[in-house]
Amino acid sequence: MHSKTRYVILALLILIPSFVNLGVPIYNMDSPELFGLPFFYWFQTFWLVACTGFYFMYAKIVENKS
Repeated sequence: MHSKTRYVILALLILIPSFVNLGVPIYNMDSPELFGLPFFYWFQTFWLVACTGFYFMYAKIVENKS
């Protein structure tokens, strides 16, 4: 993988979760519910897990840099 491509991918892995989590007005609502939880809470929980995945991908790419 080229160096420039690697940096673009790394930047996206960091920026995507940041922008989604900062966009609170987009997901600040009660419906749809999932297992009785309002959308706001289960969406946050989903992104907690997703951000962990993004971080592991980031770490793996940085580790393979050498």
